[in-house]
Amino acid sequence: MIQPFENGFSAVEARLCFSGRSGILSWRVVCLDFLRLGWSDVELACREIAEEIRSRKLDGHMLVGISRGGLVPLRLISDYTASRRVSTLGVRFYEDLGRTAEEPEVFFPVQGDVSGRGVILVDDISDTGQSLIAAKKHLFDKGASEIVVATVCKKPHTKFDPDICTFETPRWVIFPWEVREAIKHITDSAEGRDEAEAELRRADISEDEYRDILTARFGGG
Repeated sequence: MIQPFENGFSAVEARLCFSGRSGILSWRVVCLDFLRLGWSDVELACREIAEEIRSRKLDGHMLVGISRGGLVPLRLISDYTASRRVSTLGVRFYEDLGRTAEEPEVFFPVQGDVSGRGVILVDDISDTGQSLIAAKKHLFDKGASEIVVATVCKKPHTKFDPDICTFETPRWVIFPWEVREAIKHITDSAEGRDEAEAELRRADISEDEYRDILTARFGGG
């Protein structure tokens, strides 16, 4: 992971902890279920990753993002590193948010030639790590000479430890580009409206954000 501050937190952890939201310090004391990140949190994390890329003198590497979770971090990191050498690949792993398929597969090969090139593989999170393992193998099979993996965060139980990562959390991370997907999963998994609403509030999701999905699932106003 990126070198933390003296208090043990990286910059993005410190922001989450001291901004008054349910942040990193909270789960170290009481392990909660959710960690919702805002756009500014992701931007800060991607700036940290970009700084680490520059400090390791990896500016000449091609950036490759895993669709879909890695696409926003890919764009931000390419902006912060001023890199136009970007590409994507697709890995099928989750059948639904929170439900993991048995084995991931690369269904959309990397676009562009990576043969003999250094690559920075970008994703939002290393959860089980299997999608990153599959993507890394695919890139080596395509001839990449070196692969550095960068993620916004990782889970403690992951099977793949990224080379660059801004923080670790055991909680269910909700990124700003998947809020409605998270709402739908939480709502569909609940036994009733009250349970769904309680879980959504614990996830730091407002009524304005979930009202229409909750109403479609359970009816009422």
